[in-house]
Amino acid sequence: MSAPTDWLRRRATATPDAPALDPVNAAVTSFAALDGRVEALAAALATLPPARLLAAETDQAEALALLTLAAPRAGLALLPVNPALPLARRAGLLAAAGLPPEAVLTTLPAPAVTALPAARALPPEAVQLVIATSGSTGTPKGAMLTGANLAAAARGSRRLIPLGPGDVWLGCLPMVHIGGLSTLFRCLESGATLRLHPRFDLDSVAADLEAGRASHVSLVPAMLARLVEAGCRPAPRLRCALIGGAALSPALAERAAAAGWPLLISYGMSETASQTATMPFAAGWRPGLAGTPLPGLEIDFTPAGRIRLRGDSVMAGYLAPDLAPGRGLAADGWFETNDLGRWDEAGRLVVLGRADDILVSGGENILPAEVEALAGRCPGVRAIGVTGRPDPAWGDLLVAVVVGEVSPDAFLDWCRAHLPSPLRPRAMVKTDHLPLTPIGKPDRAALRALARAP
Repeated sequence: MSAPTDWLRRRATATPDAPALDPVNAAVTSFAALDGRVEALAAALATLPPARLLAAETDQAEALALLTLAAPRAGLALLPVNPALPLARRAGLLAAAGLPPEAVLTTLPAPAVTALPAARALPPEAVQLVIATSGSTGTPKGAMLTGANLAAAARGSRRLIPLGPGDVWLGCLPMVHIGGLSTLFRCLESGATLRLHPRFDLDSVAADLEAGRASHVSLVPAMLARLVEAGCRPAPRLRCALIGGAALSPALAERAAAAGWPLLISYGMSETASQTATMPFAAGWRPGLAGTPLPGLEIDFTPAGRIRLRGDSVMAGYLAPDLAPGRGLAADGWFETNDLGRWDEAGRLVVLGRADDILVSGGENILPAEVEALAGRCPGVRAIGVTGRPDPAWGDLLVAVVVGEVSPDAFLDWCRAHLPSPLRPRAMVKTDHLPLTPIGKPDRAALRALARAP
């Protein structure tokens, strides 16, 4: 059994000069050079006051990549803290970790040259990474991932998405989240190169894709939408555009596929070290269809329809001050998500939406994601979010928050003609930008505020 930092060591020995990290606007770093940088940082981290968990506050992509690999070598699990996190949530996250605010690392220490004993490194079965996840309520949580969890996720991904030496994965998702860090782990496990962007910048990402600098890319639907709207057509070298983090609308999927994007639809979460299920976009795909689970993952459903997961990549538990496992997991290892789902007729996972997103309109339970998928096909709609406005007759009166050229009257007329009555929005609010969370999911609280605005 091994973990990402072990893979780096092996690559540094087997293929020392092969490119490991290719940061935008910086020199390419070989596996041997990257291993040296990680070892020097680990030696510096080993001089910090004794602890089991290192909280590091930064949004610098390359720094996070180095810390994620160096901390386990120094005997530390890493908790990346997003500087954009609201103060109350930041305080709650640190309290859950049992850490005082002054214990948070804000700058990388100077590299050290002291050799670290191999015995200091964390074993694969230990928690090596803690990813902050707000869940549905905004309450701070941390998904504790062992080295073995990270290894299972990367290997399972490669079983579904071929990746190897000579391939380049373009990373532009935030590295404080598992979607960004998982690109690093996949590349280390397979010997591919990570083309690391400091953030999503439309022009630079489009330039890389059109120039054929990437064979793989990870995007959330909001990023894909901006690239498609800008007319980006990726070069033939691109074999995989992994889309996750939020529901993908049929209209966007069809436009992207027509422009030559090799879409793979993904469902995943921090608690499973990123991917859970994946399938290629093809004729007959419909919203919510996520495909087959990664090898080593079991999927089941509660009587209420919530998705349950168990397997090698499922977290050790939610963050506890002593990193004790088990919090948030059933005694038999099942993790119950807040997502509703079912199997389709072909035995593939269908994700219906979040259980806490359900609206009750006219006595019917309505999943916003279902309405968004249907109403998003209206001509002139470029992006859509659906929410509820309190109403004495309807309970939740369905309101569509729309980005696009369509007028409210034309949109509502189209919905009356094409949607079943319980799923029809009864009002429309126009906006320039759909409110999204930092990881590209619809910001349901902001949508509700827009819907209720006079």
